[in-house]
Amino acid sequence: MNAATLAGRHAVVTGGAAGIGLATARSLAHAGAAVSLLDLHAPDAQQAARALASETGAHVRGFGSDVAREPSVRQAFVRAAATLGPVTVLVNNAGIMAPRVDASHCIPVADFDRMIAVHLRGAFLATQQVVDGMRAARFGRIVNLSSVFGLVGLPYRVAYQVAKTGIIGLTRTVALENARHGITCNAVAPGYVLTDTLLGRVRAGLLDHDRYAERTPAGRWGRPEEVARVITFLCEPDSAYITGSIVSVDGGFSIRGDPGEDIGPREDGPLLAEAAAARRRRSPSPKGRP
Repeated sequence: MNAATLAGRHAVVTGGAAGIGLATARSLAHAGAAVSLLDLHAPDAQQAARALASETGAHVRGFGSDVAREPSVRQAFVRAAATLGPVTVLVNNAGIMAPRVDASHCIPVADFDRMIAVHLRGAFLATQQVVDGMRAARFGRIVNLSSVFGLVGLPYRVAYQVAKTGIIGLTRTVALENARHGITCNAVAPGYVLTDTLLGRVRAGLLDHDRYAERTPAGRWGRPEEVARVITFLCEPDSAYITGSIVSVDGGFSIRGDPGEDIGPREDGPLLAEAAAARRRRSPSPKGRP
């Protein structure tokens, strides 16, 4: 990857303080972009931005924003543009986990609405903030985070699946509307990825790591940086002929017809240990504790 492929570009990453968002921000910064991290909690965004700026030498700033609320989104984009210039790259990554797992007819309406508001409405509102400027610049890259579960069925998590499927519809519509204005819009659909959020669910017994590693043809979970590299390519000038596409980064999860078929042994123990060690390095034990 050319380290200067995004030099002179300003990228906004929503949900950028952790996980795939932070890995994407790091990758974009290494590609030469100035980066604004948006996160619900401003201190988290600012702390991540300072660390990333120190690590990469790039211009990185952090801003608080509730992507489900239009005034909050508008204010964050105004501040970001005033600080780092017009936005020509947008990664709509902000999301939340479902608060409960239950049949569709049992899910509280408020839980459903919140999931749609953050994932789908958030991407819609952020996209509205940047399209006019991208059209004026005759250059724009928008990448939306869908999910493997925007492509295949997912029982007991209706709001999450509806939101991620909606992201695909939003992606295709925005791509069509802007294809002749120098703007591309694509979606990335990750499978199971070793983010702190999902690792927390594994430790809490809410997700079975081995089960989903076995269900994945690659035989392991993905790394955030593997998803980030794909997103970064879709943000670069060389991706100009790719628009309206849904790119799966899922180790083959979405193409496996029979999860019970034996396709060989898996070897992902080192990956899980590496992710746990990285988490410990980021969160050192209190003084006096091992």
